[in-house]
Amino acid sequence: MKRFVGVWGMVVAGLGIAIGVAARADQPAARADEPAERELMKTEKQIQANLQSDRDLANNRIDVQVSDGVATLKGTVDSEAERSRAVRLAGIAGVRIVDDQLKVESLGLTATVSDGAVTAKIKTQLLANTDLRSADIKVSTNNGVVTLTGTVSSHELRALAVDLARHTGGVVRVDDQLRVIAGPASPPMAPSR
Repeated sequence: MKRFVGVWGMVVAGLGIAIGVAARADQPAARADEPAERELMKTEKQIQANLQSDRDLANNRIDVQVSDGVATLKGTVDSEAERSRAVRLAGIAGVRIVDDQLKVESLGLTATVSDGAVTAKIKTQLLANTDLRSADIKVSTNNGVVTLTGTVSSHELRALAVDLARHTGGVVRVDDQLRVIAGPASPPMAPSR
């Protein structure tokens, strides 16, 4: 009987060791996945940071998912130019392919009506300002993003137009594409004799 218990004890001890070895064998595999998971999360966060730091893309909701070197972008952007920029910004180290599933569209009829109202309000304010009234400024609005194009005669007028647009209700961001063109120069004065 003593021998049977001794053999049985050795079998149980052997099983315990085998189970312990098997359990430890699983741990390195789990630990090996942790750095890969952390690297994927780091890559996703870097792409999100790139998108959020871009002034045109910051107001768009773009979801990023990275797996096996493929960065998938989902969401909506305002233009094809923004779509291209998002794809370019997602192409970072560790990404082999950017799967572009972005949609280009406005927020709908409400946004269109609101954008029209914002544009009209800014144009009215430009006409009401005696300094800006004669400036060649064009205004367009898309999803609350106001784009100012045209020319002004000084940097001060440019800053005034941008500030006026920026402080108009419904404006998310102002895209300043105004150019400063100084008026015609006065002819040089001939020295008097």
